[in-house]
Amino acid sequence: MPKSPKYLLIGSTENYSGKSATVLGLSHQLQQKGLDISYGKPLGTSFNSSSGTVIEEDVQFIALSLNLPENRVAPTMLALDEPNVQKRLRGEDKTDYQQSLIQQYLHKSQGDLVLLEGPGDLSEGNLFDLSLLQMAEVLDAGVLLVSRYKSLLSVEALLAAKQRLGDRLIGAVINDIPVTQLEAVETLVLPFLEQQGIPVLAMLPNSDLLRSVSVGELVKQLKADVLCRNDRMDLLVESLAIGAMNVNSAVKYFRKRRNMAVVTGGD
Repeated sequence: MPKSPKYLLIGSTENYSGKSATVLGLSHQLQQKGLDISYGKPLGTSFNSSSGTVIEEDVQFIALSLNLPENRVAPTMLALDEPNVQKRLRGEDKTDYQQSLIQQYLHKSQGDLVLLEGPGDLSEGNLFDLSLLQMAEVLDAGVLLVSRYKSLLSVEALLAAKQRLGDRLIGAVINDIPVTQLEAVETLVLPFLEQQGIPVLAMLPNSDLLRSVSVGELVKQLKADVLCRNDRMDLLVESLAIGAMNVNSAVKYFRKRRNMAVVTGGD
């Protein structure tokens, strides 16, 4: 009889903390150690009305990057969009999503370890009984939390998460730490959190490259027209600048930035 895989949920204290990047980096390391990895994201953010399926770009990207076969990629069950929320609030959607989670993840997932990307924060998904803690309990999963560092007070969100997740929380990754704050995090934050029973598994400095977005993605999100150089949509934008002055005055500010996009008037 094949052994059952273990489950690890990658959650975060707030949206855009770096869950997908953490999944990707962790998966690469585990694959190098010979582990058979599966991946899934139960709650998505985009819905393809033409095909009637939830299309999650993070899932497609990670599956491709890790070269995962189809039977190692679990389906995204539900898009957290306005129509689905309205149906739930009106009582039109009475689906037992925890039972769906069992059927689509516990009964079908294969491999040694199933890495699941959780909701944006600890509350997201509650309406559908699919919050981070609810999913962890249904799947008997451990939770790794990714927290974006803002100040020393960032420890408060992790302390609150520990109170809610209890022993399910196996550790934290502190992400996007300014280089000037690395010493403070290492000497103050790390020992404090570990004294509170929250192992700090990684401390990642901020990176303009990792925070960047491609020109193509900006065009897509803004529904913008491209006037020239359609062949360079892969270029990365590391920062934004507002061009609200004449060119001669603006140049000295532009020179201080690299790989930037300029938002300016059309005149």
